Amino acid sequence: MGPRGPGQPASGIRFLNSSPFSRTTSPGLHDAVTLSLPEARCLAIASQGFGPKPARPSVAHVRELAAKLHAFQIDSVNVLVRAHYLPAFARLGPYPMAALDALTYRQHELFEYWGHAACLLPIALYPLLRYRMHSDLTQEYMRSERGAAMAEAYAVAERGPITAAELSNPGKRSGNWWGWSSGKSMLEHLYDSGLVAIAGRRGFERLYDIAERVIPAAVRDVPAPPPEEAMKQLICLAVTAYGVGTFGDITGYFNIDGWRDRKPAAPWWERPKGARGLRARPIAKRLVSELVEEGRLQTAHVDGSQEPAFVAPGARVPGPVDSRALVTPFDSLVCERHRIDRLFGMKYTIELYIPLPKRVYGYYVCPFLLGDTLVGRCDLKADRQRRVLMVQSAFLEPGGHEPRRVVPELVEELQHMQAWLELDRIEVAERGDLAAELARHLTLHHVRLIRTTPGPPV
Repeated sequence: MGPRGPGQPASGIRFLNSSPFSRTTSPGLHDAVTLSLPEARCLAIASQGFGPKPARPSVAHVRELAAKLHAFQIDSVNVLVRAHYLPAFARLGPYPMAALDALTYRQHELFEYWGHAACLLPIALYPLLRYRMHSDLTQEYMRSERGAAMAEAYAVAERGPITAAELSNPGKRSGNWWGWSSGKSMLEHLYDSGLVAIAGRRGFERLYDIAERVIPAAVRDVPAPPPEEAMKQLICLAVTAYGVGTFGDITGYFNIDGWRDRKPAAPWWERPKGARGLRARPIAKRLVSELVEEGRLQTAHVDGSQEPAFVAPGARVPGPVDSRALVTPFDSLVCERHRIDRLFGMKYTIELYIPLPKRVYGYYVCPFLLGDTLVGRCDLKADRQRRVLMVQSAFLEPGGHEPRRVVPELVEELQHMQAWLELDRIEVAERGDLAAELARHLTLHHVRLIRTTPGPPV
């Protein structure tokens, strides 16, 4: 399959030799479908936007991908590059990184808010997420005596964009809530409530401004659906992004009915002790059941799994998926650990949160996707001072994958990443069962290579 252009369908996948799911009939279920594990993998990978990469990735491709995935997770770890930039590279190749910032902070086609975590989200999702904001309750609180300090913070934000440190009274940092000051906590609550939005970043520090200057009026004027309908629509979007998923998968994609949805709407410092018990009762199971009854979801069974799954009505299994990508720990393909174990058999942990002596593979370990499965993993770091892409470990996944097939593809992907990050050479540490072959292949192809002896997994 050749490269695609922005005028082609957003999925970027041609479904070759497609056939409908096999169907079974179960009491009380509407057209339950059965998928083999390879079919489920292909459907999941294609739905996540993997496939042939465009010859010249553009802003239009990034826009299409955002509309397909619905979320790019933001994270402060910058050992390779900030997490939200990497999903587009994994799927499109060396796209212009500034395009993502432009779509978010200048063109306002994306915005920062809470998906499953802090994410860049398509602006079209803003009305669906307003049920999370409780802006009316926050405005009422600011009119009270106890809310005077927050009202003052909001008044300062009206002169934005500002950082938390630029508040007239930012307050002292505490040991709670990631060491936030009282001023930062107030701005974050205003952000949660939708009264304040993120207008940009200074380095990685958030710039707060009133929502009217960040969220386009045409979007703010769209009526918000009732909360339960909004949650249902987000679950349906999650199913299309995942292709196939369990109850936990499809509700977790936007953290529907999670702690953020069920927590009391008051600022955290106003909640009584033991407020965890004040959380609303879970409703997600009922919502998913209703979506099935309404014909907006189809139940599914994946061979080898005891857990029920769901697909979008009319979804079809694609033919073989032509994919190759290094995906980061925060990529939506792999961020749900139980899911990638079920689909790909990969036991994966984000080891950057694990104490150094207990790490097995490294600090920032990126699974390597090839075809319809995950075939390896590399611990990657960009040493910007030395202009080196460091491969601190390289491991082949169990399952009979041939190094002779994996290594040339991995080398090419690493070279694309090196060029995209504007680094001069690749350095391979002698750690992992794939490292020696990887270094040898790089040397044979005259890639600027540095070999290093393995140290502890940092």
